[in-house]
Amino acid sequence: MRTLEPLFRQAKRHEHWRFEEICDWTAYFWNRGTIAWVIDDWGVAKGVCVIKFFRRLEQFLKPFVHEPNGPFCMIELLIADGPEMHGWLLEDLIRRWGWPEIMMWDRGDRTEGGAPRMYTRAQFMKLSRRFTKGVTLNV
Repeated sequence: MRTLEPLFRQAKRHEHWRFEEICDWTAYFWNRGTIAWVIDDWGVAKGVCVIKFFRRLEQFLKPFVHEPNGPFCMIELLIADGPEMHGWLLEDLIRRWGWPEIMMWDRGDRTEGGAPRMYTRAQFMKLSRRFTKGVTLNV
């Protein structure tokens, strides 16, 4: 976690959290297998992605929900060093969990009106190929 900490701090929600708070928050996702990360051969963190699954739309507001058979998946955190890392992180999680019906993603300042964007599976696959520059996501 010390290695991944600088990536977590790039997200506004975590920038002022104590290290222990980041660890506690991350443990929930770690224990459910809904986190992926990349640390290079030199011990440098290159990316981290955290997702959550749920059945009903209003559950996206709950910080800790895990219903892997639900139709919704929300990207809670995606910080990566370039498009190749974005692609690897998402591909790793998709291999584990499959493509959900609906993806949700709150991209902070890039999200209009403060609500997360919702994508169908096909829309998100198209978006994923675009922001990963087609490097991966052949799942």
